Amino acid sequence: MNSYSLLSRCFHQSTKPLFNLPSALLKASKRTQLRNELIKQGPKRPTSAYFLFLQDHRSQFVKENPTLRPAEISKVAGEKWQTLDAGIKDKYLSQRKKLFSEYQKAKKEYDEKLPPKRPAGPFIKYATEVRSKVFAQHPDKSQLELMKIIGDKWQSLDKNTKEKYIQEYKTAIQEYNAIFPLE
Repeated sequence: MNSYSLLSRCFHQSTKPLFNLPSALLKASKRTQLRNELIKQGPKRPTSAYFLFLQDHRSQFVKENPTLRPAEISKVAGEKWQTLDAGIKDKYLSQRKKLFSEYQKAKKEYDEKLPPKRPAGPFIKYATEVRSKVFAQHPDKSQLELMKIIGDKWQSLDKNTKEKYIQEYKTAIQEYNAIFPLE
């Protein structure tokens, strides 16, 4: 057994916490995990028009080709879908559009019920406001280079302006904690 697998086994079998994180940070990460779990439980995106067609006709394809494996049946179904009459295909496409509009409405309603996202930090807020100006001044730069420029601007920012962003963040985080408190 090599040293990597020994280390991996020790890592996974350890009952001691790996990091001594403050309890507030652990609870904050639990908040994020809770929000992510709630997002996963939300409405699911509807299937494509092809899969709607496949659901309707799979049993027919299986009856016609009883010796084929599922992958081969999917290949046959794909060929049928490609050569399908436009009128029949439109039926499945319109059914997909209807399902998708229902999904969008349900998703919007569900998202409104979710706990809020954690507010962005002071630097991120500043970067969001300044990014378009910096990009206009340096259109040939990559995203990484733009972020370095914005970071340098943040470092050279006067204390009063920087403090304004920090205070906005503190206010936003207090509102966030009031709406979605730590347990």
